[in-house]
Amino acid sequence: MAERGEGSDEGKFDGSEEPSPLGAAEPMVVGPERAAGGRQMPWTARRSRSWKWWLVVAAGIVVLALLPPIVKGFKKTPRNRIGISYGGGPIEGAHYQGIIQPGSNLFFNGLFDSLYLYPSDQQNYIISLQRGVGAQKSPDSIVAPTSDRVQVTYQVAVYFKLNTNILRRFHEQLGLQYKAYTGLGWYNLIRDTFRQQIENALQEETRRLTVNQIFGDSQQLVALQQRVQGKISQNLEGALGARFFCSPDFSAGGLCGEPRFVIKAVGLPASVTNAFNAFRAAQSEADAIRTLGLSPDQYNFYKAISSGKVNFWVLPSGGGITIAGPSTSGGSSGSLPSPPSTTTTSPTSTTTRPAGR
Repeated sequence: MAERGEGSDEGKFDGSEEPSPLGAAEPMVVGPERAAGGRQMPWTARRSRSWKWWLVVAAGIVVLALLPPIVKGFKKTPRNRIGISYGGGPIEGAHYQGIIQPGSNLFFNGLFDSLYLYPSDQQNYIISLQRGVGAQKSPDSIVAPTSDRVQVTYQVAVYFKLNTNILRRFHEQLGLQYKAYTGLGWYNLIRDTFRQQIENALQEETRRLTVNQIFGDSQQLVALQQRVQGKISQNLEGALGARFFCSPDFSAGGLCGEPRFVIKAVGLPASVTNAFNAFRAAQSEADAIRTLGLSPDQYNFYKAISSGKVNFWVLPSGGGITIAGPSTSGGSSGSLPSPPSTTTTSPTSTTTRPAGR
């Protein structure tokens, strides 16, 4: 085997060395690859793959972060709710965007934008003594004095619709203040606005009437109901600055009208009710006496016969017949017998009267 000189290239790793003896594997080169002439090859491919990977990861994180707001940005309105849309994301100020009519299809409202829903169907405010029926779950009523100082108890109801023609003004003036787009907020708003005006109108109009006019005259009660309805509408508009509540038959774009007020029941103190019923019965009795053309004694006799407390016989006419009435003493000692009654018949009439008169 020829020996290599000192100047031989054995052990060089520049690609010019001879193959390793005995078929051994070529030694592994640690460090950057070098091109011919000793120049280092750039790591362009590896660096490119790393940059793209991090870009994909970052994009995935952004998509995951924005996915819930994007999904929440799709909205639709129920058939009995009207929506009002406001922009106001993390980088923009709150601003009005538009009205969404009831029963709309799915639409994109915007990232982080708000859609407030209000009732577009008929609403009511009921004051009732029956538990669980009225707006207040416990028994409730309104008390108002008459001109003759009798306390009258009212159970009432108001039926209305929200004036959607001026929904933006309502939302910005009252809706945001009460959070009326929520169930509790809507209840608080209606209670604070309607309850006070109903009480004021009822008390004002009741003072103009006597208890007899309210309790005994249906026409007076109907007229009272109509006057209170007008006052409630006027007072609401004066207190709130606009007619935010309309009649129950209101439709968008049409005339507003007045909320409908109905008196469900009228109550009086028991003592007043008993006295009034007795007076009304006496008045009815007097009217019956005048209608029949009878004297008071004749009317009492007529009532006794009608109630079955008097036995009445039909006797043949002609000649007088005297019939002794039954004794009520029962034969007991110390009691005086009742005087017999005498019944006299004539061709034209039959009269029964106590004997001895």
